[in-house]
Amino acid sequence: MLFLALFAIVFYLLGLVIARWLKHQIKVNLGWISHIFILCLAITAARFVAHVNFAGAKEIALVAAITAAFPLNALLHRFIWPLYGYPGENARIPNFLPQVAGIIIVGAALFTGLALFYHITIPGLLAGSGLIAIVLGLALQDTLGNIFAGFGLQAGRAYRVGDWLLLDGQHVEVTEINWRSTRLRNNDAVSLDVPNAQLAKATIVNLYYPTPLHGRRIRVSVDDQVPPNDVKDALIKATAAAPGVLKDPPVTVFLVDFGEACVRYEVRFWLIDGKQYAQIQDSVRSNIWYELERRRIQLAYPVQTVQLVRESRGRRDRQIDLNLLARQPLFGSLDSDLLGQLANGAKRVRFGKGEQIIRQGEKGDSMFILEEGQAEVFVQKDGHSLSVGALSAGDCFGEMSLLTGEQRSATVVANIDCEVVEIQKGTIAPLLREHPELANFLTETLAARKATTDTELAKNRIVGTTLAPNEIKEGFLRKLRQFFEL
Repeated sequence: MLFLALFAIVFYLLGLVIARWLKHQIKVNLGWISHIFILCLAITAARFVAHVNFAGAKEIALVAAITAAFPLNALLHRFIWPLYGYPGENARIPNFLPQVAGIIIVGAALFTGLALFYHITIPGLLAGSGLIAIVLGLALQDTLGNIFAGFGLQAGRAYRVGDWLLLDGQHVEVTEINWRSTRLRNNDAVSLDVPNAQLAKATIVNLYYPTPLHGRRIRVSVDDQVPPNDVKDALIKATAAAPGVLKDPPVTVFLVDFGEACVRYEVRFWLIDGKQYAQIQDSVRSNIWYELERRRIQLAYPVQTVQLVRESRGRRDRQIDLNLLARQPLFGSLDSDLLGQLANGAKRVRFGKGEQIIRQGEKGDSMFILEEGQAEVFVQKDGHSLSVGALSAGDCFGEMSLLTGEQRSATVVANIDCEVVEIQKGTIAPLLREHPELANFLTETLAARKATTDTELAKNRIVGTTLAPNEIKEGFLRKLRQFFEL
């Protein structure tokens, strides 16, 4: 027994040295079970070398055989599975294959130990306990079905971790794939654990394969009195401006059906962020409502209700427009008759929170007066959008484009829902022709506002004009006369 103890100690220390080298030098992730394996293996090896037998020797040898599966599995995780990209989203093997392989290795080690030390084989084990084998077979039927279904899904690369799927009408993200089931999470952060066998029978729409780019569609019913091309133009503009909607491929609109007093349209847009689908769809629908409202295009509501709303709103708009116009420095020299003519041609439009009222660089021939709400002014510099001012009720913007036809010099975004009065070129042109002196006053006011804007831009280190005030006024007057053909 003394030799047995000495040999066991030597083999155990040798095993610890090898294990330490594997763990620290080769980076094999050996756990605490490896110590049990080394100890049992050392005792078993010492028994054979010393030719000594003792009670419990077979049991220790069986433990050594079973625990040998764990360092072997660690070696596979260090050297074999990484060759196939595991772990990682681009793994070329099913993510749960290493788990299944680990279970198989442990089972193989168990039955090998039983065969070597107890002469118990699998056929003999099954023959000696037929009832138990039947019970185990029935109990494992669903488990084995899920395992094989998981292999089939992964072999066909139906989905990977991180993919967004359309499953039973729900948008769900794949968060984990294991040997029994697939864990999913929907937009409400609710986790779903679905057996692989159930998924194998379902129709899976993978929104991220072969690429995350995918299109979505929504339907809108509009009053049948509106020309289809006008509706399509409004739907395309509103949808393209929604955050998360891609510019390429472009938004497309289809007329899909005629209903009772309505025409149905289908809007198709493209996105790549499945996680934000609900928010993107909300933005698209909200933008469509505001754009149709601004263009006086009615959704498919009862005609009687629409007519009543239009009548009451028209009277209210006229009074608000007159009051707003009278307070604007740009129109301070106009008498009540001229203000009335201006108000008759102006129109009141509404923008939702987050919408761009005007966009820097776009063509324009109108100005806006903010009647309700708050907005922010942004200027692009070096590819970045800088905030250069805030607008509140009563402020006006865009007058440069109205009077000279120049491109928009800034972007104005609604911070909350806004109602604005829009004055277009066609409204002010008759006034300029009938009252030529009005051009001088407008250009003086425009030059003063330009100076104020340049001061604000200078604070943000954005270069403005360097011309003298008189030069600015003369330049505006020349552009105004050319734009309006005076």
